[in-house]
Formats: sequence, C-alpha cells, structure tokens
Amino acid sequence: MFLFLLLLSLLNLLVFADVESPSHNFNVTLPEPNAPYVAGQMLPISYTLPDDPNLPKLSLSVYFTTQDPSLNFTDVVITSNADISQGFSFRRTYNILVYYEHQLSYSIPKNTLPGNYVVLFVDSISKYNVSIPIVVRPYAAPVIPPSGTINRARPSGGGSIFAMHRNDATHYSLSHMHLCAVLLIACLLF
Repeated sequence: MFLFLLLLSLLNLLVFADVESPSHNFNVTLPEPNAPYVAGQMLPISYTLPDDPNLPKLSLSVYFTTQDPSLNFTDVVITSNADISQGFSFRRTYNILVYYEHQLSYSIPKNTLPGNYVVLFVDSISKYNVSIPIVVRPYAAPVIPPSGTINRARPSGGGSIFAMHRNDATHYSLSHMHLCAVLLIACLLF
C-alpha cells in the first residue's frame, strides 16, 4: 500500500510539474522549463498562489534575461509589480485544493538572438528567486506571396485539416500517459 501511495504521488508530480518557489509563496506553471519559444511570438507566463490567509507578504517581479554574455542582451522587466490578488476571478480548484492563478504574456522581440534565456521571478520581500530556463529560436518572417498573384486553395495531398499530426506536444503528452500507465500497472502487480 505504501508503494502504491508513493507511486501515486510521483505520478501527480509528473502530471502537475509546477516549479515551486523556495518560500512556498507561489508556483510557476508557465513557461515550462527548457521549452522552446520563437522570437517575434508571445511568451505565456502563469503563476499560482496558494489559498492561505496566513500567506507571508509577497512582492513579485518578472524578468526576461539571459546568463549567456555572447547574446549581448539587456534584461527586460516584464512586470515590476505582478498581480498577487486573491480575487474570485483568479480562483481555481483542483480536487479540494484551492489556488489563485494569474497570467500574463510577453512579446519576445523579433530581433532577439536565438539562445538560452531565463524567465526570472523575484520576490523582493523573501529575497527568493525562481529561474525558468527557456530556449528562444530565431524569428521566422511570414511568407508573403508576390503582389499580383492570386491565392488559390490547393489540396495538400489528401490530408484533412482535422487529421491528427504527431508533434512534440502530442509525443510529450503520450509519453506521460505511457509512463502513468506503466506506474499504475506496477502498483497493481506489487
């Protein structure tokens, strides 16, 4: 029974892979660590606060930065005063766990050099930081047909726009489902 509970808690950690702050005042849910993003596109940012009336004070700032000097990049303040309110519109429930979720986004400049960057969450009261490493890929300009040409829809080779395509996200979630299934079977066998 102990083994089953242990595996179940590990499974829960795999499914909900939040990055918890050392002070336990907030969790970062987006961006995912080491996830790829593209210059010129939006970087989603999400963090949660526990439902705790005794929660210590929190003063949260979010930065976009790098530790790679070859990128010649100046730190960007995404927000110097992140919303930490516990209002009804931010309230979320998972089973019996209540928390408050806040979201914002940052438009990665088109001229951002490809490389390794960090989304840095800084609590100026507790002095704890949470660093989320991400990878920025180069900007890809949209392809615009030459003027004077007519855009006509052409079949793409028999495929449907509703067809499932295997991509990294699908593979990632299928891998987690396979791992969950294996852990569940192992629990049942032992």
